[in-house]
Amino acid sequence: MSVKAGIIGFGYMGHFHLNKSREVGIQVVAAYDIKQEKLDDAKAEGLEPYSSLEKFLKQDLDLVFVCTPNDVHAELCIACLNAGKNVMCEKPVTMNSKELEQVITAAEKNQKIFTVHQNRRWDVDYLMVKNTVDSGDIGNITSIQSRVYGQRGVCFGWRADPKAGGGMLYDWGIHLIDQFLCMFRGHKVTSVYARLQSILTPAVDDSFELQLIFDNNVCAKVQVGTFCLQDLPRWFVYGDRGTLKIDDFSGKTGGMARIKGQVQGFDSVFGKNLGPSRTMAPLKPEYLETLPMPVAETDPYEYHRNLKASVKGEAKPYVSFEDMRRDMKIVDLAFESSAKNMVIKTEI
Repeated sequence: MSVKAGIIGFGYMGHFHLNKSREVGIQVVAAYDIKQEKLDDAKAEGLEPYSSLEKFLKQDLDLVFVCTPNDVHAELCIACLNAGKNVMCEKPVTMNSKELEQVITAAEKNQKIFTVHQNRRWDVDYLMVKNTVDSGDIGNITSIQSRVYGQRGVCFGWRADPKAGGGMLYDWGIHLIDQFLCMFRGHKVTSVYARLQSILTPAVDDSFELQLIFDNNVCAKVQVGTFCLQDLPRWFVYGDRGTLKIDDFSGKTGGMARIKGQVQGFDSVFGKNLGPSRTMAPLKPEYLETLPMPVAETDPYEYHRNLKASVKGEAKPYVSFEDMRRDMKIVDLAFESSAKNMVIKTEI
């Protein structure tokens, strides 16, 4: 069985899914967009262009990629599902949990696949952290810092438009939240605290901080900003026996170390210059073990291979309804926490 697909919204991510689909054998044959230049682009790529959603949905398509601004995700997904199409939607899957439940209801009623593009589950830097957490190489994890910073100080394109669902919580936050929920799958989030800021983009959040506490006492911190002119590590992981630092998305630089044996008190310090205090003094070299950086392998086409297999009835989508529900509930609570300037207790 071949899988024939169409794309709604033939912008950057529309091209992304076209190229990925071609690599895994999904046959993309059509595109719908409201802009003529995008339709011309689709035609140049060999796709049948449609300026009418109704005509597009009448085509013989097994799968539709929804790659539009965030505010119309829900209505387009429901229209596709009601037309008998399987749907993959770009993130965030909807604007809130209420919209998500409406789409899930349509998917269940029509017995069609509905999933979201959470491709950063396959980022090598994330997998390196996850492997370290799972291995116990630096002991029990106490806290993890996850950061994504840019320098331009702008939210690109419609991401600066609140009506379109712009802002960094929707754009990057949903990815980083999903990574943490996958990293600690089986553990519930017990509290959410967020602070959203509009530093250089007045209409939407161009910077935010989010803290999640899990029921295993891990504190997960997310920091995203579009205006940061000095580098901080992409990941900083604290364990009760060691520390991991990963500098950027490549995962090629950073460091990991742990203590040898049980180091207590001032017996482990050395030298006359102990820094600001004996409490913060360095360990003697014989107590410190430098570890090789964690190793992770990733397949850039795994998500789309799974999507193809799911449409053919050979697999289940990697991102489930429950995954989407948890992600969006955290986003909802982050907006609420920031608006109220308070920690939100929960059990997600």
